[in-house]
Amino acid sequence: VPAVRAMADEGEAEVDLEEQGLTEVPAEVLNNGVIESLVLDNNELTELPEALGGLSTLRELHARRNKLQKLPAAIGKLESLEGLFVSGNELVELPGTISSCGALAGIDANENKLSMLPDGLCDCICLEGLYFDSNRLAELPDRIGSLAALEEMSLNHNALNLLPPSIGDLAELKMLRLAHNNIAMLPSSIGGLTKLKGLFLDFNRLQRLPEEIGGLVSLEELNLEDNALLKLPKSLSTGKLVSLKGLYLQNNKLASLGFKPKLLPSLRKMSIAGNQMSCEVNEDLKRDMAEANITETQRQDE
Repeated sequence: VPAVRAMADEGEAEVDLEEQGLTEVPAEVLNNGVIESLVLDNNELTELPEALGGLSTLRELHARRNKLQKLPAAIGKLESLEGLFVSGNELVELPGTISSCGALAGIDANENKLSMLPDGLCDCICLEGLYFDSNRLAELPDRIGSLAALEEMSLNHNALNLLPPSIGDLAELKMLRLAHNNIAMLPSSIGGLTKLKGLFLDFNRLQRLPEEIGGLVSLEELNLEDNALLKLPKSLSTGKLVSLKGLYLQNNKLASLGFKPKLLPSLRKMSIAGNQMSCEVNEDLKRDMAEANITETQRQDE
């Protein structure tokens, strides 16, 4: 590829080889000693070479929408790597050596075939964002709470049944997306996420919530639609959820809300259709919502 040779000769810090029909990474790229950003999106790559580990200055690796089934173990040698973007591949696992990527701040691995995450991922303490939507994850590492800098984690459309108790140690977490999984219960430690602003649990198998959920004092959006909730915890109405603006409860098994919605002072949107409320309870609730200036909405699928 002439463009590759030109970039290699000029010592380019950014090498963009998107949509070049590549089946392998050109040798010229692997010999570039100053490269900081490598873009390989939309090619035909089935693997990345171990020699990639020699790119000591690499900060961003983009390999979206290829045919990668695994990443090289040598990725652990990329001590400067901050962003790993590998969505839309066929990855079944991440290498354990990723634990040595001490500068790693974000991973986008949406739309792969990952069934588990390596425990070593929890050693990447600079991680701020994890995106693993549309994989096959059945569990998270027990030490996930070690990621003290993590602010956003998205795990929609997986096969998660439980969350590890350490998840409550993610003190900086602001957004947690868990829609379309098989989660039947939440750990009581969830209440430790005091900076969490968005919690999306729609399309799971929740029958109840821990009382500790009332400890989410920064929460603004709580989506619980399409679960099997029979009742809501009393802690929702004790006055701690002062920031909650949206509460989405459509398609559960609630016979009543259990409290007056005006007890949530910031609440402005709520969905309640598709529950097991009598006509009288439903009418009373809608009247209470109107008095509190709360708008009834329909499904808020994330």
